[in-house]
Amino acid sequence: MIPTMLLAAAIAAQAAAPATANRSVAFGAYTKKAAPVTDLQAGEVTVEEAGQKRAVVALTPDKRPLDVAVVVDSSATATPYYRSELVSAVVGFWRALPAGSNVAVFTSGPPSRLVDFGTDAAAAEPVLQKVACAGKNYAFEAMVDASRALAARPPVRRALVYVGSSDIEATTKSTAEAMQAIGEAQVPPTIVLLTAMAAGSGLGGPAAGNASSWDVEGFFGKMTQAYGGSFASALSAQAADKLLALSAAELSAPYLLRYQSASGPAGPVSVKVKRRDVKLRVGRPQRISSTLRLDDEFASTSSR
Repeated sequence: MIPTMLLAAAIAAQAAAPATANRSVAFGAYTKKAAPVTDLQAGEVTVEEAGQKRAVVALTPDKRPLDVAVVVDSSATATPYYRSELVSAVVGFWRALPAGSNVAVFTSGPPSRLVDFGTDAAAAEPVLQKVACAGKNYAFEAMVDASRALAARPPVRRALVYVGSSDIEATTKSTAEAMQAIGEAQVPPTIVLLTAMAAGSGLGGPAAGNASSWDVEGFFGKMTQAYGGSFASALSAQAADKLLALSAAELSAPYLLRYQSASGPAGPVSVKVKRRDVKLRVGRPQRISSTLRLDDEFASTSSR
């Protein structure tokens, strides 16, 4: 009788214990001076999920190749600073990425792929300089094109960047399509918004009359939060260069963090580092198989 009671108690205790799961999250580490931090150790990192501390299993550099799609504002609003500042900011960002990164550049007025994926920033610069800014800013349509172009390529580490004015043409259809395309491509968006350059744009098309103003900053804030990206607003085109430099530093020091979690949907994840003056940009967590080695599992996924 006693062994039977002990066995029943053990089974009940096991059933009551929460099931565990292995999850991973990708992040980039950089300093305020736009320097990548490439020597982090697992002991320097802590993880919380839905407010609960989680055990760190492993921390490894993310060695996957990098594909980046850049959407640059080429609308009439960007005319005063496109050639003098935006082009140099985009080219500087490209050159600061890890060696071998494949970059494509899309313009937003009208949407078009100006430079196909490649590694030669010097060859792309004169092509960018020849653009004649005109028309309205169709950034969301360009972001859809850029996201689909990334999704069509082999699974690697991915990033999507928009730099330009907040004077963006938008409808409920175009914003929804952009959110869907970014999600399907599993790409974290980096948004550098030049708020002082906008002439002011209201929602048009099907969304006309549904809102008194187009809260572009609020929208991008929610977008980047949902997909593990980053959003920054700038008051001048000169500031775009510094903000893109921070993004390039983050992309140049990528890590893959594996941690113990509970089964079921993942909650909001917070990763902190004990080292001073180091910032992190954390992506979305994903569940991984406990039967695969860490490097094998990460090599098979395209999400960051």
